[in-house]
Amino acid sequence: MARRFLTLLFAFAAMVLGIEGLRRAVDWWRGDLAAPTLLDIALMLSLPLLGWLWWRYVSPFGKGRGQCLDGACRPEDRDD
Repeated sequence: MARRFLTLLFAFAAMVLGIEGLRRAVDWWRGDLAAPTLLDIALMLSLPLLGWLWWRYVSPFGKGRGQCLDGACRPEDRDD
């Protein structure tokens, strides 16, 4: 129970960081953020890490997922 709560808490925190980082990056790109503060820079620099976390653990292509994980598409099993 506690592990599930912590997982949800960290997932929510990562989502909030990602949204805020993306908002700051878009503002900077458009020129609305003339002088980024240390917090703005930290949020923008967290985007690659958050993207990796999403790709690894949340996306359908992450760890333990995919069409070839059950061994159905091994090269030695195919009849060419």
